[in-house]
Amino acid sequence: MKLQGITIDFYDKRTCGLLPDLCAQWDIRYDELEDNEELISYWEDSLKKVLSKTDKVVSGNVEGKSILYSADEEAIKIIQDEFKELELSTIEYDDIIRCEHCIKHDYIADENKLVEAN
Repeated sequence: MKLQGITIDFYDKRTCGLLPDLCAQWDIRYDELEDNEELISYWEDSLKKVLSKTDKVVSGNVEGKSILYSADEEAIKIIQDEFKELELSTIEYDDIIRCEHCIKHDYIADENKLVEAN
C-alpha cells in the first residue's frame, strides 16, 4: 500500500535547502541539524496541528528521519496544508515497519475490516 506525506531528515543538512527560513539563524559550522530549534519547533507545531484534525496518519522516526504519512485522502490534504513548504512524497506502508516511536493508523486492520464486511 502506498502512503503520501512528508519526511524531514534531521541528519541531512540539505534539509535547510527545503526550509531556508528555518535555518537563517542556525550555524552550520558548529551545530548539528537536530539542534536547530526553529526546525524542531516547525516539525512539532505542524505535527500537533495535523494530529488535532486527524488520527489517520503514521508518524514517527525512521533512521533519523521524521515522517508523517497517510493513505487517507482527507489526511493527506491536511498534511499538505500544514506543511505547505514541503512537497509530498510517496512510500510503501511496509517501508515504515522500522519506525521507532510511531503514532500509527493501522491500515492493514482497516483493509481486513473491509474484506470481512463484504
